[in-house]
Amino acid sequence: MSELYIKSYVNGEPVYGEEFTLQEIIAALKASPEWSEFTARYDWSKESNRTLFNWLVDEKIGPESEDPGYSHKLLADYKNLLKAVIAAGGVVTASGKRYEFETVPEPEVIVEPEVPRDRNGNPLSASQLAWKSYWEFAESHSMQECRNRARTDACFASFMRKNLEREAAGGVGDAVENLNQRQQVSASPQEELVAFAAEYHRTPTEKLRQLKRADTNPFGYQDWNRKFEACVAAGLI
Repeated sequence: MSELYIKSYVNGEPVYGEEFTLQEIIAALKASPEWSEFTARYDWSKESNRTLFNWLVDEKIGPESEDPGYSHKLLADYKNLLKAVIAAGGVVTASGKRYEFETVPEPEVIVEPEVPRDRNGNPLSASQLAWKSYWEFAESHSMQECRNRARTDACFASFMRKNLEREAAGGVGDAVENLNQRQQVSASPQEELVAFAAEYHRTPTEKLRQLKRADTNPFGYQDWNRKFEACVAAGLI
């Protein structure tokens, strides 16, 4: 319980002050803005920080005193010590050695995964996502790699088969985001495939390799490979 002490006299009459207990000093310190700012910067849960602060108290503030009003001075000294640590950026000197308070760890930033959407902003369904992944695989891999995957992946094989059937019929596979929009040609699909197969048989092998690769035919390799697969499926190549 707090005790009273005479802190001064006014017109010969004593003016009393309240002497804080140690528990009251600690409670007042932890309720102060200095404490809030200090613990927001430096991790008080770290034993090393608590030990360092106690060293500073022993060195900068010194032993306790029984002088009247000492508790008020002690609370002010604690606050001033916190402000000094904050102003120094947590770098202090104790017993002639340099130390640094450990800061509060930065909160982990949680990045929400991006939700794939169609051109209208609607989230893609599971089947659309699967089709999109198949399409991206087919666009970025060789025909041989696609055939190899189709042998062990029934869903991908279904995608390839459906896509080739629609190619041969004049259309294309299901789209995710207008992936199926292509220029229309005047010739029928069958005539186009026959013409492609005839041109294929006339073309030197090295030129065929160039036509099917993205690095040597960046603007036409996808269409060329689709027609090639359609011709293989139709037995023209």
